[in-house]
Amino acid sequence: MSEAPTDTAAAEGPARTDGGTVTASDAGGSGTALERLVELSKRESVVVIGSAIALLALPVLLIDVLGFVSTLLFGSTKLAGYEGLSALVLAFAIAVIGFDILLGYTELLSFGHAAFFGVAAYTAGIVSTQVSANPLVMVFIGIVVTAPLAVVIGFLSIRRSGVYFAVLTLTFGQMLYFYALGPGAWLTGGANGLTDLQADPLFGFALSDTLQDIYFDMTGSLLLDVPFARLSVEYLLLAAFTLAAIWLAYRIINSPYGLILSAIGENEQRVDFVGLDVFRYKLMAFVISAMFAGAGGALFAVHERIAGIYPGTLYWITSGDFVIMAVLGGTGSIAGPFLGALVFEYISNVVSSLSFVLFTGPLKGIFGEFTLNFGSIWRLVLGGVFVLVVAKFPDGIRGAISSAVEAADGRLTGSGGGGSAADSEVDVDPDPEPETDGGATERPASRDEETGGERR
Repeated sequence: MSEAPTDTAAAEGPARTDGGTVTASDAGGSGTALERLVELSKRESVVVIGSAIALLALPVLLIDVLGFVSTLLFGSTKLAGYEGLSALVLAFAIAVIGFDILLGYTELLSFGHAAFFGVAAYTAGIVSTQVSANPLVMVFIGIVVTAPLAVVIGFLSIRRSGVYFAVLTLTFGQMLYFYALGPGAWLTGGANGLTDLQADPLFGFALSDTLQDIYFDMTGSLLLDVPFARLSVEYLLLAAFTLAAIWLAYRIINSPYGLILSAIGENEQRVDFVGLDVFRYKLMAFVISAMFAGAGGALFAVHERIAGIYPGTLYWITSGDFVIMAVLGGTGSIAGPFLGALVFEYISNVVSSLSFVLFTGPLKGIFGEFTLNFGSIWRLVLGGVFVLVVAKFPDGIRGAISSAVEAADGRLTGSGGGGSAADSEVDVDPDPEPETDGGATERPASRDEETGGERR
């Protein structure tokens, strides 16, 4: 006759009998606030709504918030961004989101994505002057042209792996760069670039129109003087495409297809052993990644319609910039490429315009007047930021933010480290070995021995 469970056993919660692991949630706990927040952030609706809020807040951060901080520190707005910087960040963010599907999940390092970015940009520019200046048509044709190009380059490159794959993609990118610079100059404009791009109004509104302008045209009155009233039609267009790219990347990553890509990145041979066509999956990942880059390049052409498109968009340095943005922000995530593009473009467009007088007062008489101009050394500054971030946080800026949030949660909850759910897991052995005492194994008594009977 078995005894009733004790109060102590009941208080410990249900035991796992399937050989698994007992977690805080299995034992009836609800987890920390951070764990609940992490689980909530994985929902598709939360990702989309949060991304939309972040996209609307980006111009406010770059112009108003940084302008306020700069005024407090230097008495001027030298650290603030400008009106077009937010749109430029989004164009590159879309390209890097797609690049991260290839690098962060499938673990294929490409140095030729500038080819897709630049070809789509040139295509959009040519379409604007020869076919249609509708921005949506420009972007659509830019993406469509990128797909077959990616199939050809991917089919020839993915047959190799590692550094050989990276060099092959780099070679194809450089081939297109030199074609645009030389033999294809009749189409691309050569070193002079493709200028005088056109862009028709979108839904009746010019791309340069702001929400303030639209509201005034419709009502004859002005909106309140709020930062969001300065958002332009061009920025809203890029924000809409960025939101679509984030949603599409989320769906791909969290689908069975995305799980296979992650499995290929972890162990390609095992995926091959279970009967899946690894080459086909890698090629599709390459094409999808290239189409994201094409969307970013076409939108870049829309943004740069006045300045023009130049062969530098096809150059290998642009491919290297994609790598830096992805790793700086944090690979294997959706937020990482966005953060990497933001920091990269801020340094290359704002920090590069800064200059400081190093010696003033008596020092000026000793050392002479010397002004430090960041315009010629902004890549040195970028390299320093890259090394500091990656050396301390291998997961990039996203990893740094996650570590800071976990540390804050640990201090608030008193756990000291902001431990995750993994820290509260207790391994349960489904079939523990009998305990030993001095090397002798104590054999459990049989039923006959317990009852004093004899076995027949």
